[in-house]
Amino acid sequence: MSGEGAALAQRILDAISEGDVDAFVELLDPEVEIHTQRGVRRGREEVARWARTRFEHLERRYEVDEVHTRGGRVVVLARVLYVWRESRKVGDESLVGIVLDLRDGKLLRWRLYDDPMEALEELGE
Repeated sequence: MSGEGAALAQRILDAISEGDVDAFVELLDPEVEIHTQRGVRRGREEVARWARTRFEHLERRYEVDEVHTRGGRVVVLARVLYVWRESRKVGDESLVGIVLDLRDGKLLRWRLYDDPMEALEELGE
């Protein structure tokens, strides 16, 4: 699953980055959970509302730096870029770790870590 998991992780992050909520929702398991610092969203409808959240003048984009896989778990080390819509300039950037649990080719669970090393610990390495 390592190649498949990495490819699915990239598709998930691309859909979010491009604001393509329909493509994102197609990649979700019916029991999906999104865990962020602001809480947990459960189920496709709630997660779709989360994915539609937009900032007035900024776009959120994920640029993948590294992908680590073990079984159905993928850890992505990425840069989150907040890009000004009008000028296309990066307003802010930070490193994050994202743990994606996959089931049957769909996203089951997403956990975001401000510290990428914490995300890597999820692989037990």
